[in-house]
Amino acid sequence: MPVLAALLLAVGSLTLSGAALAQSGGGFGGSSSGGSSGGGSFGGSSGGGYSGGGYSGGGYSGGGYGPIIINGGGGYGYSSGGGGAGLMGLIVFGVLIFMVVGHMRRSIGAGGARSLGGGLGTLSGTAQAVSVQLLLAEGDEVKRALQRVAESGDPDTNTGLARMLQEAALVVLRHPERWVYGNVERAQGAPNAADSQVGAWATEARAAFTEQTTSNYQNRDPNSGFVHRDDYRHKGDAGDMYLAVTIAVAAHTLGNLPPAAVTTAAEARAALGTISSVNASDLIRAEVVWSPDMPGEFLSEDEAIMKYPNLTKL
Repeated sequence: MPVLAALLLAVGSLTLSGAALAQSGGGFGGSSSGGSSGGGSFGGSSGGGYSGGGYSGGGYSGGGYGPIIINGGGGYGYSSGGGGAGLMGLIVFGVLIFMVVGHMRRSIGAGGARSLGGGLGTLSGTAQAVSVQLLLAEGDEVKRALQRVAESGDPDTNTGLARMLQEAALVVLRHPERWVYGNVERAQGAPNAADSQVGAWATEARAAFTEQTTSNYQNRDPNSGFVHRDDYRHKGDAGDMYLAVTIAVAAHTLGNLPPAAVTTAAEARAALGTISSVNASDLIRAEVVWSPDMPGEFLSEDEAIMKYPNLTKL
């Protein structure tokens, strides 16, 4: 009999721990019409307590500068007659190539992708990505505000997606008194790799909860993307108090991000300010994730430490 009682107690304990791990969450986002969800390794840096340093200038593949083919890739012909004229033409051509290559190197060294004349278009340069993850003390009003952004926004257009991103950043910026822990991460590389990095940050944030109860993702229909569930029921303790919010964006230009270091409230505020000013034309991908999502549901400190281990005290 004592053995049976012990078994029943163990089963009950496992059931309760499973219920405690249940967690709702919300999110919205997507890629711009010019973005790509393609892969490619991505060099980056974290502003959290486990890594420092500046942007990685390399360490990624794909999306780099390719060769510029002049004259359709054909051979550079010259007349077999008049050797002197042919030699002079080669010398002039060599000087021109030297000047063009030197100009391109100076441009790339300055860190900017440049639009070339002659119908060659804009070279695919580097893009930037940043993620701000904050753990807030309670904040049902923050959840409601993020749900309103998800409900009223349209992530299927660049303008709509940028507006949703900006509004989400402003929601968090309006409640600095609730910030307890945070982590700012940055990365830089090819545009398709920046897209993938933001997707990875969002996937990691969504992996922390078990039920997505609010969402609005791209589906090419502005009238049907928003979903909100009311059938989720949570079991929490009176001491639960934390809300996690993750805002991540990749863009061709992100303005002046603060230097990478151990995350502080000032750094998180500056990064959110930069996110709130991203132009629709520069946007590559935006993701906003928060959890828990349901009213009155929050995380205990132990759950927060387990699910969001990269955060540092602000």
